[in-house]
Amino acid sequence: MKPYSEPALREIPSPGASSVLVDRCYVEQLLRDSRSLWHTLFAQSRDGVVVLDQNGKVYDANQRFADTLGYCLEEVYNLHVWDWAYGLDADELRGMLRAIDEAGHHFETQQMRKDGSLIDIELSNSCTMFGGQKLIFCICRDITERKAAEGRIRYLATTDTLTCAANRAEFSRLLNEAIAHAHASGDGLGLVMFDLDHFKRINDTYGHDIDDAVLKGVMEVVRECTREGDLIGRWGGEEFMLLLPNADLAKAQRAAERVRQGIEAHHFAPADRVTASFGVVTLAPGERFDVLLKRVDVALYRAKTAGRNRVATQDVQ
Repeated sequence: MKPYSEPALREIPSPGASSVLVDRCYVEQLLRDSRSLWHTLFAQSRDGVVVLDQNGKVYDANQRFADTLGYCLEEVYNLHVWDWAYGLDADELRGMLRAIDEAGHHFETQQMRKDGSLIDIELSNSCTMFGGQKLIFCICRDITERKAAEGRIRYLATTDTLTCAANRAEFSRLLNEAIAHAHASGDGLGLVMFDLDHFKRINDTYGHDIDDAVLKGVMEVVRECTREGDLIGRWGGEEFMLLLPNADLAKAQRAAERVRQGIEAHHFAPADRVTASFGVVTLAPGERFDVLLKRVDVALYRAKTAGRNRVATQDVQ
């Protein structure tokens, strides 16, 4: 008879062991799938995407970001944010990176391409902690064409297309702003209104083409005779305005006289001699937009009734 012995112990899996193993495999597969999906979205995004570390160095980027800046992807990995962020130095950018939180920021900016050209960018950024370090995710959308289109629309909305002077609506807006600034600062403000003398004769004699050529030629003369910062506006037809910041009455009169002499001396072939009459005023304390316009119009009327081709002023009533 064999002596009695305890039966050998076998490892019997607990009822839940196989399900735990299956769950772990499932989670790992999900993670692999999610990483794959993330990299696919990252790589195929229509926007440039760049990930920065907290020191501003590129941690990761997609091909669209590299193409937008004109680099190959390998070159991008050697860049810092200050290599493309226009108008900001490294210290400023480091401070901005430190300030970015989970909420992030959304704004428009400019970036410098490898060739030195500038592009307009709509930038969205936010930060996250990954692998024990702070990373900043930046989505960069090239809006250069959109900004150019907006600029063209704004130009057409604010500019007289024939003379390239500000149109009446834009000049009125800027005059209102200048009046408010002058009242707040105490600076002088001159306003000149001028009108080409007997302009209808040119139109009747030579037609619209010469009419337009004379108006454009007059604007060339005006630009040569005025200071940088003076604003030229076409008020309507052959009537124009000059806004003269930081000008008292004497300076405004001299400016108007320079333009008057310049127009009179210019040869506008085939129309030949063209002259203009000028009204000049300066802003009075507390004066409103409509009152100032009325005074300059009266001053112009005085110049015309006095024989034209001259400068006249109008005092505050």
